[in-house]
Order: sequence, then structure tokens, then C-alpha cells
Amino acid sequence: MATTKKAHYVADATFADYEPADAEHTLEDRHQEYEEIFSQDEEAIPVVRVLEPASTFAYDLGHRVQPEPNAPARSVIWRGQLKERLPETGLVHRVNVYRLDDGFWDCYREDELQAA
Repeated sequence: MATTKKAHYVADATFADYEPADAEHTLEDRHQEYEEIFSQDEEAIPVVRVLEPASTFAYDLGHRVQPEPNAPARSVIWRGQLKERLPETGLVHRVNVYRLDDGFWDCYREDELQAA
């Protein structure tokens, strides 16, 4: 297998060509936004509160459920929780989700399932 040649770069300038950090600048060269100092007292950091996780699952592992009324019954092989953001408040909460023994990795919410 052929390998490609490694690229080799040579810099045209040396470190001495660059201006030192403590060099004097004229007022025209200065940018006001770079001179501002951030203080945590000035702005409060937004806090996103995570609501309590759902305490109980409606379906146990092995429970037979249907994702649609006419669909064949499948057993629950995995259950977990998914973090979602509420559109009304923007807060994060947890939703119970289930994976069924149907050969797919799709997860279903509790409100999408019914007991078979």
C-alpha cells in the first residue's frame, strides 16, 4: 500500500517579527470590547432546573404492550428515561421511555403505549 508524502511547512516569519504583548497601541487600534473585564456579579448565570425523575414506570420488563391499537403485542425489553425540555417553561424534565422486542431500536413514551 502506497503512503502519501508528509507535508512539511516552513514559517516565513519568526517570533521576533511579531509585536510584543506589552507594546503601546494608539487609541484607534484598541477595541473597547476586549478591554472589558467580566464580573460574575454583573450578570447572573442562567440556571436550568431539572425536575424530579419519574418515580415509577407504568410497564415492567416483559410486560406486553401495543404501540398502536392494531399492532401486534410486544414485550418490553428495556426501559429508561429521556430528558426533554418543556416548551412552555423551558425547564428540563424526565420522561419514561420503553424499547420493545420488535427488532428495532425505537423507544416509545408511556402515552404512546397501551397494555395488551
